[in-house]
Amino acid sequence: MTKLKTMLIASSLLVATAIFAKSTLPPPIQDFVKLEKMAGDPGPFVTKEDFPKSYFLIPKNLPFLIGLALYHPASSNLNLTQKQIDALVKYKDKATPQLAKTALKIKKLELEIVSGMTLKHNKVKASDYFDKVDEIAKLQTQLTKAHLECIEHVKSILTDEQYEELLDYGVVNMF
Repeated sequence: MTKLKTMLIASSLLVATAIFAKSTLPPPIQDFVKLEKMAGDPGPFVTKEDFPKSYFLIPKNLPFLIGLALYHPASSNLNLTQKQIDALVKYKDKATPQLAKTALKIKKLELEIVSGMTLKHNKVKASDYFDKVDEIAKLQTQLTKAHLECIEHVKSILTDEQYEELLDYGVVNMF
């Protein structure tokens, strides 16, 4: 029962914090538009593309901490210094274009496979695309390693207290 009370109190505090807090920076709409334009149309079997995030090896279970630190509705509660904000923005501005270019390579390789295997009425063999699959895996691994380095970088910029608070912003399946 004590555990349940603790969870209820914690969730109430999270909700209350979110209601009264605001993001550290306004969302970078121009960045989203630029990435969307770069990504182009989604593939023929894609219901929802989150470019470039969809192309990482681990696209769902690792947090994208810079976005949480700068743009989450409660990120102002981190009380980031201007130096911290500048360091996060600088890293984001340097890394995002590189990651997007790699994601675009992956997407193009995927679309080549889709086109050859499913959309054309020809007698290709799956093995004809194994090299492309290996290249996709290599590129996704590169993206994910860069993602892990980004997490490490954010940790180095924030205090332990800020980092613990930041992790709460990414927890969506807490209970």
